[in-house]
Amino acid sequence: MKIKELKELQLDGIKESANIGGGHAATALSQMLGKKVGVEVPRIEIMPIEKTPELLGRNVGITVAALTKFFGDVTGRNLIVMSDKDAKTLIHILLNEEIKGDREISEMGISSIQEVANILCSSYLSAISEFLGLMLLPSVPFIVRDDFRAIISSAYLEFSGEEEYVFCVKTIFHFKEPRKKLEAYLLLIPDTDGLATMLKAMDLL
Repeated sequence: MKIKELKELQLDGIKESANIGGGHAATALSQMLGKKVGVEVPRIEIMPIEKTPELLGRNVGITVAALTKFFGDVTGRNLIVMSDKDAKTLIHILLNEEIKGDREISEMGISSIQEVANILCSSYLSAISEFLGLMLLPSVPFIVRDDFRAIISSAYLEFSGEEEYVFCVKTIFHFKEPRKKLEAYLLLIPDTDGLATMLKAMDLL
């Protein structure tokens, strides 16, 4: 698979576009909250989809994920995932709503996570689109709260049955009021034909 041949230059380009997308997301989140938010993209990886549960560690437990599809010159799926604890902390920051223990997230909390996921997806896809010279448009996010392995292996991702690779963008949110640091992962999963289009845009096909 040509994706294994991605060179450091291409990875640097993708990471730089992700950093630009993170900056756009930080601006949008700051405007939404009325307070400063920083977004850091410390690393980007490409891996087979079956290895993605390793990203959050073995004992992460329940996670909150926002699934979107993207369309345009490339089709595929996005998944933004964070630990249940970080998702509830984010809701507390956004809505001043405290969710203790294993309590379910309210509809208002789900709506706020959807809004943040929409900002992240739109910002990242816009920056990656510009880097690749391709049009990528996201759908409305759908929120799932479950064990991450169950989310990955579920029918939501509509696996093709072929070996699939994922662009993994680690994202760290820095909030100053209150002082918090939250982690999330953006998993960009192009369909087989979409992956070929992306690789061609990077002169790998």
